[in-house]
Amino acid sequence: MSAIKFKVGEPKKVTLAFDQPKIGTNDYGRWFLYGIKSEINSDEDGFFATETLHNMIKTLGAGEGDEITIEKCMDGDISFFKVNGLSVNDMNNGGSAAKVEAAKPNPLKASLEVEADAVIDNIAADLNKLKIEFEMFKKMFKKLENVLDNNKASEKEEEFNVNDIPF
Repeated sequence: MSAIKFKVGEPKKVTLAFDQPKIGTNDYGRWFLYGIKSEINSDEDGFFATETLHNMIKTLGAGEGDEITIEKCMDGDISFFKVNGLSVNDMNNGGSAAKVEAAKPNPLKASLEVEADAVIDNIAADLNKLKIEFEMFKKMFKKLENVLDNNKASEKEEEFNVNDIPF
C-alpha cells in the first residue's frame, strides 16, 4: 500500500473507496486513512487526512464512489487543504451553506439522506402514536371484559332467582 502525498498547489482528484475512513492514533494525534479507487497501474490506494481535512470531507457528505478534489495550499508558513475548491474557512464563514451545497460531490445523495432521515423520524413518531393508542385500546378492552363478566354474573343470579320460585 502506498499513500498519496499531497503537494502544495497540485490539486488531486480522488474517488473514495469507502464511506468511512479507518481511524487511529499515533504520536502525532488522530489519523484518518481514506481508501481510494486508483488506476490499474497506480501504487496509490489511500491517503491520510488530518482531522480538519476529515471534517471537511464529512461536511461535503462525500462517501464511497464520490470523486473529490483535494489541494494542499500554503499561506506564508501555514499549510491548509481545500476540498472541491473550499477551505475550512470557506465552509465556516457567512454564506457557507450555499458554498458547501454547491461543492458537494453528490448533492442528490445528500438530499436523499436528509429525506430518508425525515421519513424515518415520521415513521418513528407514527409508531409511537400507534403504541399509545394500542395501550389505550387494551385498557378499554379490559374494561369491556369486566362489564361483560359483570353482566354474565348478573344473568346467572337472575337465572338462579327465577328457578327458586316455588310454583
